[in-house]
Amino acid sequence: MAKKYNSRLIRDDYSYYVEQVAELFGIDEATVRRWMKDGGLERIPNTRPHLIHSSKLRPFIEKLGTARKKPCASHEMFCMRCQSPRTPAHATGAVTILANRSVRLKAACSVCGGAMCRAIRQSEWTKNHPLAVCLSDASEEHKGVEPLHRECSFQMEENHD
Repeated sequence: MAKKYNSRLIRDDYSYYVEQVAELFGIDEATVRRWMKDGGLERIPNTRPHLIHSSKLRPFIEKLGTARKKPCASHEMFCMRCQSPRTPAHATGAVTILANRSVRLKAACSVCGGAMCRAIRQSEWTKNHPLAVCLSDASEEHKGVEPLHRECSFQMEENHD
């Protein structure tokens, strides 16, 4: 699996040695040299040792991050095992309404049975949402109705011994 690099670590208007770039992202120097050799990462011409300017490094690192993104359609969730967007298996989902006005959906993959997840805005979550079909056996309270999780009517029974 490709590693995610944080482009915010790169200082503005700064020149880096190959060794500094490798240290910045916790990778081997050979990886940085391969990026330059393959033509993706431009170095400052005629410099020895090789220098890489931040104006060339930041777009390259951001491009690496967007290349690994796999956006999901409205009826899909991301499968952790398949590492790609998939349709969830019917009646395997669970919904958690979070306090930050978002909804966390979890289900099983229809292809491999692995864990799937997705987060959406609470305002988008309704019983007509394309993913609501994977929650067919969930309680009505958690199928698009928008109370906060702490307002759930489920009560734990106390043992009176």
